[in-house]
Amino acid sequence: MSDNLLKLLKGELKRLMKYNILQISFAVALLWIAVIFLIGREQATTFVPLFIFMDAALMTVLYVGANLFYEKQENTLKTLLITPSGYVAVLASKIIAAVYLALQSSVIISLAAFFLFDVQLDFLALYSAVVLIAFAHAALGFSFAIVSRDFNGLIAAVGLYMIFLAFPSIFFAFGLIPERFEAVMLLSPTHASMMLIDASFGKTVALWTVLVSTAYLAALAAGLLLFFIGPKYRENAVRE
Repeated sequence: MSDNLLKLLKGELKRLMKYNILQISFAVALLWIAVIFLIGREQATTFVPLFIFMDAALMTVLYVGANLFYEKQENTLKTLLITPSGYVAVLASKIIAAVYLALQSSVIISLAAFFLFDVQLDFLALYSAVVLIAFAHAALGFSFAIVSRDFNGLIAAVGLYMIFLAFPSIFFAFGLIPERFEAVMLLSPTHASMMLIDASFGKTVALWTVLVSTAYLAALAAGLLLFFIGPKYRENAVRE
């Protein structure tokens, strides 16, 4: 990792603390643990994967979008682009910071689930899945922020994403949507994310589903970064 990227990453983490995003992420993880205590040990196996999914996917979208809008308000985007690092390193530092946020929450929740609620899981598979899920949803968060005119527009975009893509995956997890629709639902990044997390908790997930979900999320993130976020991020920064 280059010195410029390390400096940018340190600055990004400081910015997350300044905007209280890091603290909020930690508080949300503790909130999920409190909810598990309330619903009881018997339901922990069902709800822990769901909470990790929501944090790694939905909260990542919101965190990344909020962070980008804070930068717009402070007019720091153009300043970052004229540094020796370049916009590729700038974007990389933001993606890494978003992945760190998701991992922080996942580690806290998963360790609490394992030691306090006796929930069995594959830690390596879970954290690998969270990295990929956060990577893909950080790209989605950037995309939503780029096309949104203001913060309210971002919230609306995230809300629509939840209604049309996240909620069906949650309904599927509770058996409210028949399994025969699973192949179609894999077109949704949230469902692909849910399948990877379920697999890490030992739930029955077909190997082809895991492979397709992994390839889909990786291709989605790479495609958005290369063909949409990179060009648009630089264009927006120049206009600031």
